[in-house]
Amino acid sequence: MQISNYQDEAYNAIKEMILSMQLTPGEKVDKTELSAQLKIGATPIREAIIRLRREGLFNVIPQSGTYVSKINLDEMYQGRFARVNLERTIVADAVDVMTPDQIAKLEQQIALQGVYEHSRDYDHFFDLDHDFHEIFYMADHKQFIWAWVQQMNLQFNRYRYLRLEVSGLKWHNIITEHQAIVDAVKAKDAELASHLVADHLLAIDDDVKAVLSAYPNYFEGKAAPSHQPD
Repeated sequence: MQISNYQDEAYNAIKEMILSMQLTPGEKVDKTELSAQLKIGATPIREAIIRLRREGLFNVIPQSGTYVSKINLDEMYQGRFARVNLERTIVADAVDVMTPDQIAKLEQQIALQGVYEHSRDYDHFFDLDHDFHEIFYMADHKQFIWAWVQQMNLQFNRYRYLRLEVSGLKWHNIITEHQAIVDAVKAKDAELASHLVADHLLAIDDDVKAVLSAYPNYFEGKAAPSHQPD
């Protein structure tokens, strides 16, 4: 049981390091250094890397080493496509069942995002963006789907975090879009809320060129033309 706990701890810690760009795409990792940094033994670190390799976050090159995988553009767009089409339905369904407490929590998170925008705190801003969307899945009793969507959207989430680090791209657009979604929820306008959340998730298309230009070595593959949902 203790070994399993250490494996989970290593897995979660390393995964977070990849998603938050503490380990950058294409970077060679040293398992001994990771073990020392995380204060976790070599075996749990090795097992965690095997799990993350299966999820597409590591590449192992024989006679060379273990590398953080680059962000696969095709996988990013496919994951985003699935999430948009799922989430627009979940948000529409959630509008009629959201409690006042859940709506208040959404508005509290928007306010906190404003604080973190001002302080340029990437980590907390990104965490709140994640939590904002999760509330809709919880309200619609779709927690399992949320966990599945996160697994499917690893490349998309890596891109979304990286986008926050690009100079000149505005964080406030995310806050404005979140507020518009909440306003639609409060008005009980399921159709508008569904449309707004789809547009919100599709908005990354506006910034792809800037992110690719800033970090060209972080990506691989070719982005297929994205298709907005009907």
